[in-house]
This record gives sequence, C-alpha cells and structure tokens, in this order.
Amino acid sequence: MLSDHSVRLSYLITCALVSFLVYKFIVHPGFISPLARIPAAHWSSPFCPLWSWYIKLYELENTTVWTLHQTKGSIVRIGPTELSVNCYEGGIKTIYGAGFDKPDWYFNRFSNYGVDTMFTMKHSKPHAVRKRMLSHVYSKSTVLASPNFRNHAKHVLFDRLLPLWSKHADERVPLDVYPLNFASAMDMFMGYQYGSKTGSNLIQDVEKRDSFLDNFFRPRSTIFWTTEIPRINFWIERFSLKGLDNSSSVAIKAIEDWNLGLLDRAEETILNAIQGGIEDEDRPVVYETLRQKISELSLPQDKRSRLTDDKRIVVASDMLDHLAAAHETSGDTLTYLFYELSQNLELQSRLRAELLSLPNSLTFTFSVPISTVKPPDPKALDALPMLDAIIHETLRRWPSVPGAQPRVTPSPACTLAGYKNIPAGTRVQSYAYCLHRNADVFPDPETWRPERWLNASPTQLADMRRWFWAFSSGGRMCIGSNIAMFSMKHIVAALYTNFRTEIYEAGDMTQGDGFFGGPRGKKLMLKVERA
Repeated sequence: MLSDHSVRLSYLITCALVSFLVYKFIVHPGFISPLARIPAAHWSSPFCPLWSWYIKLYELENTTVWTLHQTKGSIVRIGPTELSVNCYEGGIKTIYGAGFDKPDWYFNRFSNYGVDTMFTMKHSKPHAVRKRMLSHVYSKSTVLASPNFRNHAKHVLFDRLLPLWSKHADERVPLDVYPLNFASAMDMFMGYQYGSKTGSNLIQDVEKRDSFLDNFFRPRSTIFWTTEIPRINFWIERFSLKGLDNSSSVAIKAIEDWNLGLLDRAEETILNAIQGGIEDEDRPVVYETLRQKISELSLPQDKRSRLTDDKRIVVASDMLDHLAAAHETSGDTLTYLFYELSQNLELQSRLRAELLSLPNSLTFTFSVPISTVKPPDPKALDALPMLDAIIHETLRRWPSVPGAQPRVTPSPACTLAGYKNIPAGTRVQSYAYCLHRNADVFPDPETWRPERWLNASPTQLADMRRWFWAFSSGGRMCIGSNIAMFSMKHIVAALYTNFRTEIYEAGDMTQGDGFFGGPRGKKLMLKVERA
C-alpha cells in the first residue's frame, strides 16, 4: 500500500505534467505566442493541425483560404505553426524574395529515386549552386535563339500536331484536347531536354500516352498522407492499414524506370556525337548540360538521400522533375486557354489576324513539304501582344499551380504582413489562387479578360506583374518559365493560325483545389474547323 508521501508525490507529478501540457498545447499557442495575435482560420487552428489537414485531404484548401483572407485580412493562421500570407509588401516579397528555406514537404512530395531535386532542396545555397548549372540553357535569350528548340518545335507542330487537328477538322470529328495537351507540351519540351530522337512522341503514340498519364496521375490519391503526415503514413504502411497501395508504388517505379531509359539513350547520343557530330535538334541540351556540371562535382552524402553519391541518379532525379512539371503545368494551361478561347470567336479572329501579320506564319497544308517550312522568328512570335495577353490571363485566372508554396521562417524571428516576432520554424505560404484574385490589382478577377494586359496603364501593368505569381517569384521561381511560355506560344499560334474552335462537350471545368489545378472533369471536347 502506497504511503501518503508517495500519493502526494504522484499527485504533484500528475498536476505538473497536466499543467505543462496545458501550457504547451493550449495557453502558449493560443494566448502567449506571437502567432496568437494573428487571426485564426478556425477555433482549433492555434492548438492542432486537424482543420488544416481536413481542407487539404478533401481538396478544399485554395478556395477556403481565399475566403478567409477576404474576411480576416492578409495573414491568417491555419495551423499551430502554419500561416497563409496574401500580400506583396511584407508577404511574397519578404518570404520568397529573401529566400526563406523550404520545409520537408517538398522532398516528401517531389523527390525522385529518394534523391533531392533542385526543386526540393531545403536550403537556398545548394539550390543556387544547382540552378546556376542550368540557368543559361533555360534563359529566355538562349531558348529563343536555340536552333535545337526551333527545329524540334517545327517537327512537333508540322509532323504531328497540325496533321492531327487537320484530320479532325476535315472529318468533323470532335477532339478531346485534355490528354492531347499534356502530350503536346511533353513532346515540345523533351526535344530540348533529351534531344529529338530520344524525346517522347505522345501526340501520335496514343497507347504510350495513356500509359504514361495513368502512371503519372495514379499516386495522387495518396499524396496527402506522404506529404503532410509522412511519419504517421510510415507506421500506417508498416502495419498494412493504409497508405501508398501497391498500384501507386508500381506506377511510380514505372515512371522512374522509363526516365532512366531516356537517360541511357541520351547518353548514347552524346557518346556518338563525340565520334561523328550531332544535328542541332538531336542534341540533348538540358541533359548534356546538367550531366557535365554534375560530373565536375564531388557530391556530399546526405542521410535523407542515400543515393546522392550516384551522379547518374542525381541527374535522373532532376530530369524527371523537369519533364513532369513541364507537361502537367503547360497541359493544364492549354486546356483552360482552349476552353476560354473556344467561347469567344471574335477574340479568335483578332488573334488569327495578329498571327498572320508575322513575316513567316505557321500556316499548314499537307501539300507543303516540312523541309520547306520556315516558321516565324521566335522573338517575333514572343513579342505578339495579343498572344502574350491570352496566355498571361489564362495563367492568372487558371494558374496551373494555384496551391500553397510553403517556406520556413528564419532564425531568430521575422515580420510578416505587419506582425512582428514570428518565430523561426513557422511554416508560411502564399497561394497563386489567392494572389490572382486581388480585385484592387485585377478588377473583376473571376472573369477571363486578356484585354486587361493590353489596356493597362504603366502603373497598373507594374502592379499586375508584381502580383502575377504563376511561376512563383524570387530566386526559387520556376526555372522553366521561359521554355514553358515558348512552347505554349508556338502551340497556340500554330493551332489558331489554322483553325477555329468551339466547345463540343466539356467535363467539369472547375479547377482542382490542391497544389496543382487541372480541371476536375478531365475532358474538353472541341469542334475544330479550318479557319
């Protein structure tokens, strides 16, 4: 039997433990922490992450956070140590311009082969080193002047895409452009990445296209668990209760193995080139550049990335990240662009008139050999104001990455949106979905209106460009933004030089409410007519 002394001691220990827990999880986060002054999204937000997990698991995040910003202001607390910030000064300028580090969220979601990519690197300095390896080949001047991309784009458009659209126009058969847009974006980019002989041909090879897209999108149903609560997911998987099912694991491995095969073929191209030269369009520009730079490095071991000493896997990881981002973001953007433009025949006519004003247009006929085709100067095409406005407005109204892009606040503390002493280690994030709906900068923000980019005053245009966040901002903004714009402009220009489109049947075009934002219905059938 316990003595009175032991009972009192046990009671005191229990009270102390309860007091500590109450202070740590209720009193301090809810009333004492500097974060307690920030408006909370939900009554539970200061105390536990369940509400934040809920809106992410059920894909309610972007719209919910936007509604909160409208009522609670430019900064909202959505979890105990998680903030959403929706302003430029004291917001994205501070967070992304100052190069706040990334959390493990990126590695959990976007790493390949268990190895960091440039995109997933936590710290700014290693990222900057990797980015410098590729910044030249992705720069606007290099892309616009590249004979590789120019020649490859001509073949993709005139050998593959335009004949397919012509067939549907002549036979009056509706065309589902949703999967085709992913294929078009992939084929355009991979010629620059791996060379025209190694790159994909998903426009014509429908079986490979369907297989790739199935494997690519299949793991999305389980992405919440691996991204937001990886520790819990680890134990769930270990006891075979839930988590990444076998089909998702098989799909991921299939994509990774396919990418390694591309590397091997590109390697053969480079070795053959050393012996006998290589045509410009066959050169694997991106792969060759990164391969050379990585081979010059002595890579440090990283306990998170057990294969970082294998330089081939390091290169493969980045290459897979680039091609995945290129095809998905551009594919979704093209789908929404066709959706909007197909409802406005008058704007199509104005765009076509602009396109036909080029010295060399993208007019297509079956009777003209591709060897005689002279596409327009990429710089002249890039400078067309209406084409540029249409793509910018699509990226504003339907950003392909509308979701949160989290960062971690630095030590010892920082100030955001007027709130001081925000503790180090706080997860802070902004959303393109929210930034692009600022009515003071983008009047009538829910309306797709390309003219806003053409009719704005210099001051208005400067404001719009500051708040335009389709490619993020700062030192870690999308490295492929120039090549993405180059590809999309060529695809749109080629198609609307030659065709008129109207909607035949659309699936649910509501935008997905997660990190990526494709249409929920995954279908857009167009009626295609020759212009």
